[in-house]
Amino acid sequence: MTTDPTDVPRRIGIEDLRPSQLYLSAAKLASVLDEFGDEGPNYGPLPAFEHDGEWYLSDGHTRAFAAYLGGAESLRIERDREVREVYDFDLYLTCIDWCREQDVRTVPDLAGRVLDHETFEEKWIERCHRAAENGD
Repeated sequence: MTTDPTDVPRRIGIEDLRPSQLYLSAAKLASVLDEFGDEGPNYGPLPAFEHDGEWYLSDGHTRAFAAYLGGAESLRIERDREVREVYDFDLYLTCIDWCREQDVRTVPDLAGRVLDHETFEEKWIERCHRAAENGD
């Protein structure tokens, strides 16, 4: 079996990686920052998918933002094959549209969008649940 070269982890400029999430939880961010070692973040590649010629995070937004805060100029990503096969990809496309509408186009654009956990649940998680239920 041959490995698809697009599946191999790679580095991508932090300004070239697109979010699919509008907000971050301050509690989760604090937890991720606590896990940083002296040399910065220490975690595997972040799951991402390619859409319309651009790479989007499917998960790991908090880790990506923490790396940005730590001065990272690039992030390791690997193709998330499950995003189209297992998850509701139409919901991801809706989230991408929301991000575009609010000018959240890069990981650094998440600055100022870190919310207390309750507000995060209300503004992001519940919004996603409503969209999934309504097919929006």
